[in-house]
Amino acid sequence: MNEVYIQKNADLLLNSFMTLRDGKFYFVDGEDEHILRDVFLFKQIEKVEFRKLGGALIKKSLLDEMDADDLVKSDQVLLNRLSKKAKNIIFSYQNKYVYDQVVGNKLPELDSGKEFELYFSDTFKIVEQNKKNGYVNKVPEKISIALCTDENLVKHIGILLYSVDENTSSFVDTYIIYDNLSKKSLKKLTSLNDLLSTVTVHMIKVLDKQQEKLSKILLKNNGLPVTSCYRFILADLLSSLDRIIYLDVDTLVLRDLTELWRTDLEGKFIGGVKDKLNVAQKIVSERKTYFNSGMLLMDLNLFRKYDICSDLIDFAVDIAEYCEYGDQDVLNYYFMDSYEFLDTKWNCGRKFLEDREKEVGIVHFYGLEKLWNNIVYSFYVRENIINMEHIYKLYQYRFLQKSKSLKGNKVTIVVTLDIFKYSKTLESVLLQSYCNIEVKVIDVSQDDRVKAKVRKLQLYYPNLKYYEVTLNDDFSRVMNFVIKNSSEHIFFVKSPYVLLSKTISDLMEIILENQADIALVEYRTYKLSKFMYYFVEKDNQLEDISGQSKLNSLNGYLIKKEIFDAVGALNFEDNESLTATILEKADKVMVKHSDYLIKVFD
Repeated sequence: MNEVYIQKNADLLLNSFMTLRDGKFYFVDGEDEHILRDVFLFKQIEKVEFRKLGGALIKKSLLDEMDADDLVKSDQVLLNRLSKKAKNIIFSYQNKYVYDQVVGNKLPELDSGKEFELYFSDTFKIVEQNKKNGYVNKVPEKISIALCTDENLVKHIGILLYSVDENTSSFVDTYIIYDNLSKKSLKKLTSLNDLLSTVTVHMIKVLDKQQEKLSKILLKNNGLPVTSCYRFILADLLSSLDRIIYLDVDTLVLRDLTELWRTDLEGKFIGGVKDKLNVAQKIVSERKTYFNSGMLLMDLNLFRKYDICSDLIDFAVDIAEYCEYGDQDVLNYYFMDSYEFLDTKWNCGRKFLEDREKEVGIVHFYGLEKLWNNIVYSFYVRENIINMEHIYKLYQYRFLQKSKSLKGNKVTIVVTLDIFKYSKTLESVLLQSYCNIEVKVIDVSQDDRVKAKVRKLQLYYPNLKYYEVTLNDDFSRVMNFVIKNSSEHIFFVKSPYVLLSKTISDLMEIILENQADIALVEYRTYKLSKFMYYFVEKDNQLEDISGQSKLNSLNGYLIKKEIFDAVGALNFEDNESLTATILEKADKVMVKHSDYLIKVFD
């Protein structure tokens, strides 16, 4: 052990244990490891060797730095304190220490709780001192918000800030933190100042030296962009501000932020909303507390006073591989017992929406199912999730109308509903990522529940029109009237099909890039009772099928309106004649061999 100790220039050398039980020796081999100070706690959780003094070789000067009280604490606590003083910690797989695990003699379990000092930082001690000293964070009259973005998120910021503008009675300064945005995106964001009444946008570029430090944080394991860590340095970037509300871009504000802004953090560094625990967060799970970092109320004054920004980056660099949820795990580990829990209404995710829709202040669409990237089963799982997405689309519609950003290439989506059970077809249409649409529902169900559902949805979608076809009506007459009064492109879909969120945007791109008259999609099937997809793997290739295709119906086809203008009135009761007439007038028909439509069945 001493040879390794000298060779590695260690001041704390820990040795792997061999255990003897049932007459057999058990051990693990490995290479000697250098253990970073910030990683030591993770090792204490994983390996018993990091919480028992047996088998440790310790530089005496480290022990000299300990108080007399420290030396009589538990092995786990003493080793923890020694690790904070040590400059070079080595773990060696020599198995020199043998533990005789006779009946009733077990290796020590991890001791959790405050008294066992499972802390990565001293922020909890600062908070305790703040309480004793009566520290109070200043609350300015004007609200300050911070957003962090990259090129991919720019298009969603306007809707979020419009929701702030509509619902907040106070004036709001919004600081958009970025590193590398195109001139077009910068212009788009600064132009928001011309649209919003109470919200002022300020663009703040991350300094090169800050970006260089942040780029060392390895986020490849969780797929998060480095922009997610910009919240670590808000105190340095916004040096004149005492506090800030940080928001993820996938949030929507539905109540006045003044109440949240004036919340007393009681001497703590940040305020956040409780999130559900994941088994990956081993340390915080011991305390049953974990917050979501999508909304944070931050005391920037405290951050600067104790130089937290720099320390937080160094900490994140060291422990990133242990952070399944990236910046969120980093913040939870670093600020254990030094943050304030806020009411769930200020960061209400999908898991917490149940029966709280009316009181939600900030809804957070976190996870893989973004508003702009829906997947099919969400339409059938929880009604309140879809309701919140309809609210988001209403804000989106109002913002786009106010900004006058929808120009040309409008699509009329004609939705034929024949049964209430599959009226989710309509919701999948309304939640398309392509925004320049109008939706026309043709109701042939003879079911009043369909009409009631459409009427309810019209509260959120001013671009939704309803046409009822009764037993005495002529379906072809209604369809021809709808088509005659449609926009430049028309897409047809009927129940029980459901659209993927990018269906219209991808088909429109095909139409424009290939100067096509018709673009069509393929589909897969989805068994509702088992929430299970059935599909044949496609090659995603784009193919020109002009002159060789025969259509069974118009379902799933995006067609230029000029095709219908050229043929006049059509008989929608005769599919074969209808589709043949349309194909005859089309010069170019394109198909992409990929699934965009889902046929739902029991």
